[in-house]
Amino acid sequence: MKEVKTIILITVFALLLSGCSFFKKNPVYDLPAGAPSYEKKYDEDTGSTMIVVDGRYYEYFGTLRNKINDDSIRACIGYAGDDKNERLYTLMEDPFDNYIMVKCANGIMEQPGFYRASDTRNKDILTPSYIESLGYECWGSSGLHYEERSAVIGVVCEADNIIEIDYSVDINGKHSNIGGVRNGNMSVLKHGDLLTFEILERSVTKYADPDKPFTVRVTLSVIKKDGQTVDVDGEFTHDMMLGGYFRQLEVHYDEAKGYYLVVN
Repeated sequence: MKEVKTIILITVFALLLSGCSFFKKNPVYDLPAGAPSYEKKYDEDTGSTMIVVDGRYYEYFGTLRNKINDDSIRACIGYAGDDKNERLYTLMEDPFDNYIMVKCANGIMEQPGFYRASDTRNKDILTPSYIESLGYECWGSSGLHYEERSAVIGVVCEADNIIEIDYSVDINGKHSNIGGVRNGNMSVLKHGDLLTFEILERSVTKYADPDKPFTVRVTLSVIKKDGQTVDVDGEFTHDMMLGGYFRQLEVHYDEAKGYYLVVN
């Protein structure tokens, strides 16, 4: 009987380690071939662990506020120390690389964390809105600002067995960008879960005056728990402005219709 219990415990532990292998991973999080290792150093003065990227020191700053879209990831640049599962990413909304995102790929610590460059202490820097400061003392009064304006659309999940809602956005009839929203731990969305995605100012300026209304057309698809991607029937078209917010979209499911969009 003890042997059976031992086998069960080993199996459960192995499943926990594999974690997200049950789900389809987005290639944006993959480690590129030949990716370098970046040094981890312990700072005795601050008691913190730092990551050294191209001679620049980064210290732990904060965690994820709500969610991050795949199109916010610029590149996977390598991994920390000897652990290829502890991967480092640069961010599209951070053109000066003042932050790096650290995310584990082995299913144990899926929620990403954010490290901030030590040379930005006490400076007012551009910070993506999805980074949540944890208020560590070492950062003192380091300032933040969110320079880029955005228009935000909320989507409510009213269907089962979905782990991600993907979107495609047209602005004034021109294709602008694609992305996806989901829980940070890739868990199945619950009925009533609200997810939001941003249309950034840089996307708008290509096709419209950022200080005037522009026409947004949104189509959706979903990624199911089994990894299958399915289009959502219907579309959302509306005039918006930067700084605006719409919570009008719902994704529903019916056996006859499949996944379909409801605009309230």
